[in-house]
Amino acid sequence: MAASTLSYTYRYPFASDVAVTPTLSKVRMATSLDGTSADLFFDGRLRRPSVVGKLLTVLCDVVRTRFYQPFEPLLLDPVVTSGGGMLRFEGFSSCCGVYVRVDLPPDTFDVELRGKGTTNVDFNEPMRTALSRLADRDEAEFRIGGQAVTLSTDSATVVERKVQLPMRWIKGFCEVQAYQPRLVPHFDLSPHETRDLLKAFPKSKSKMATFITKSGRAYRPAAREKPGSVRVTGADRVRVLKPLLPTAQAVRVWYDEQSQTSGWDINTDAGRLFLMISPELNRGFSGEGQALERLAVGQWQSSVVDVADSLNWQSNIEPAEISRETNTNERDVEAALALLGARGLVGYDVTAGRYFHRVLPFDLEKVEALQPRLKNARGLVDAVEIVSRDGSDVDATVPGSGVRHYVRLRLAGDRCTCTWFARHQGSRGPCKHVLAARMRIEGVENVKIGRDNLV
Repeated sequence: MAASTLSYTYRYPFASDVAVTPTLSKVRMATSLDGTSADLFFDGRLRRPSVVGKLLTVLCDVVRTRFYQPFEPLLLDPVVTSGGGMLRFEGFSSCCGVYVRVDLPPDTFDVELRGKGTTNVDFNEPMRTALSRLADRDEAEFRIGGQAVTLSTDSATVVERKVQLPMRWIKGFCEVQAYQPRLVPHFDLSPHETRDLLKAFPKSKSKMATFITKSGRAYRPAAREKPGSVRVTGADRVRVLKPLLPTAQAVRVWYDEQSQTSGWDINTDAGRLFLMISPELNRGFSGEGQALERLAVGQWQSSVVDVADSLNWQSNIEPAEISRETNTNERDVEAALALLGARGLVGYDVTAGRYFHRVLPFDLEKVEALQPRLKNARGLVDAVEIVSRDGSDVDATVPGSGVRHYVRLRLAGDRCTCTWFARHQGSRGPCKHVLAARMRIEGVENVKIGRDNLV
């Protein structure tokens, strides 16, 4: 347990709740007191309380569920980011195979957002139950805060909850930023079509893959893959969306054929929920290693500090604007944003095609320490021998366990003779030998970027 989890203490000034009075329902969410956010994070009235309640209830259900292996789920609290007029809630399932985010735009509320920053919010079980019962006839005030928001008691009470925070949960936040830019729109479904599709999914908890295929005008799950189909394993991971369909306006399915990762975007008149599921039930996003190459190499060395300094909790980061402000090539800005995403300092919104600024409320110095392949690759860089080089095509040898592995670096895809590459064929990110070769030919100097660069 010690190797795979981090002892973490959430400190809240009170327990989140929904206080119901004859004239007003007050939704009060407590933030973790970690110094990353203002005392009053947000204050406003919901225009569609029932829809927002359903969106956040589904998010909470995902965070409190372990879809792979029926062990006791972990009590994890989602991360909330306020900035640029948006309020975003993010989290992972306990098994780290499902990423979920709820985006609430400014027109969801009657007032402007009052704070900016990122922190944890207390999502306890009574809070979840109360959110699920909100109705549009309710006058609902929505407050998220720290020490400045307290219950009406004689003295303020700090609520502490000690948890074993999974290391892979932290890694997952960084890894999903590498997946989302590769997703492309695949299917656009009506809520009715989505409901029929979910009903047709296998009822059992099968680990076999299901292929969503358009047949005529209908979308159906099939046992065999066909051109244009979307591969899904673990139907329960998609069925969690069912409570949102009565209020959904549109459903879009995103897909990356190479990684076989799918995204499910539910759009409502009060906000949207984005769900991304891993290719297999037993594969959490944290172990994929898709972000490793961005952490190791890339055209970001000269621009990453300037790009980081330009961030100010934007809900949509415009590379062209940062390029003008920092006098940096736009392509280098994109590379720097990808690097910052891999280090947990920006998130990616696939529906907007843009990064957004947020700083995970965890120790970001641990992110790279959680990447053993990257650490091992750095130890091999000096021992890399270049065999041949023709433009971008490079052949090299890199030491392994009692043998030197042959590495081929190509634009079409890198290859290595090690057992890791033979097993995964690059589907789980580069092996340490490919990383070491890339770092050697690009002469990478690793730049340390932490929270201090962003204040």
